[in-house]
Amino acid sequence: MRALIWVTAAVFGLGVGAARAETVGAGAAPPLDRLIERFNAGAPVQHGVTVEGWVEDGPAGAELVVRIESRGEVKLIADPGITVTPTARPGIVWLTELPHRRVDPALEYFTPPALLRLPFTASDAGPVELLVEYAYCVVDFQCFFGEETLTVATGGS
Repeated sequence: MRALIWVTAAVFGLGVGAARAETVGAGAAPPLDRLIERFNAGAPVQHGVTVEGWVEDGPAGAELVVRIESRGEVKLIADPGITVTPTARPGIVWLTELPHRRVDPALEYFTPPALLRLPFTASDAGPVELLVEYAYCVVDFQCFFGEETLTVATGGS
């Protein structure tokens, strides 16, 4: 590289001092911490995603409802969608395939709020823990994966 700069300086009639200044400047790299500070510096403020869960009476009995709502410039991505994985515990029988997923490859984003219903039976009123995983985008900028753990009282259906 240094030879190329010297040749370029000679062809265009530049002095040796100019070529040396260019060589020193070309090899200098900003420190890593400065690069990290600039990474994602232009991202808009994210208004967020809210994840809630509760139990309702459904057509076939009790259903655990998971509601995911995006706010502001944030949108929930329909594919890969949303996955809800309950933690196994005695006394709960899930009447749906687990992990429970909501995916729609025909859509780009879900219309908020996104709801998932997991029918179940429970022999006690103990809580159930759920891992909710989802993908979201800050519209026109960048996409991320998010997850949240919910604890919901079953009500002893």
